[in-house]
Amino acid sequence: MIKFFRKIRFTLLEQNKTTRYFKYAIGEIILVVIGILVALQINNWNEFNKMQLQEQEILKGLKTEFNINQVRLVYVMQTSEQAIENGNKLITYFNQDIRKIPERKLDSLLYNFQQVWTFNPRKGLLNSIITSGQINLISNVELKNHLASFEEMVDDTQEEQDAISILNDRYNTIIAEYLNRGNQNRIGYKANVNDSFKSDYNVYFKDIRVYNLINNIITWREDIKREQTEQKQSIDRILVLIDKELKND
Repeated sequence: MIKFFRKIRFTLLEQNKTTRYFKYAIGEIILVVIGILVALQINNWNEFNKMQLQEQEILKGLKTEFNINQVRLVYVMQTSEQAIENGNKLITYFNQDIRKIPERKLDSLLYNFQQVWTFNPRKGLLNSIITSGQINLISNVELKNHLASFEEMVDDTQEEQDAISILNDRYNTIIAEYLNRGNQNRIGYKANVNDSFKSDYNVYFKDIRVYNLINNIITWREDIKREQTEQKQSIDRILVLIDKELKND
């Protein structure tokens, strides 16, 4: 093709058709420029398609990850709500006559009060795309913002979790003097229990230290519950936006 154009230019020069030569040269330059632009456009289009495919793969992976997180968080919130309810019930027994309340019921209340799970979300893919910068492949700005702030939302509950851990340590140290913990543990686990150690709930429900600790633990758990509600809303919104992007593909 290049030899063909050169031959035309040479013929025009031989025939002393300078004007036509320059017009032809300009036309040839324009054709070359157009060819370059077309090539660039094709390259850009290929790159765009490649980025779209990468985005779709990332979104599919994130959907799986956040579906798991959604299930985990719902379960954690349910156990937390149950623990708060049991704690509030325990509060009502302090300085009251508990002789008619079955010890098995009190053991159950204490067991469920302490059966709270911590939300540990899966963040492998999320952390990977943030660290690598691949989060910028996600075109939906709202979705990108939710993903970028999700880890911060989870980390914000760590202060409350640390406070509860300290309170739980104090609580367990005190009640070890009054109660046979095996009676509570065997409610949820196959625990060997020595029944010769008797629980003294009368002393337990008259100890203001225990009362205050339960109150403080409930307060911190209420704070965590509010934050986890926000996390759940964020996860729900992330999944809605991901589905929207996947359907638009």
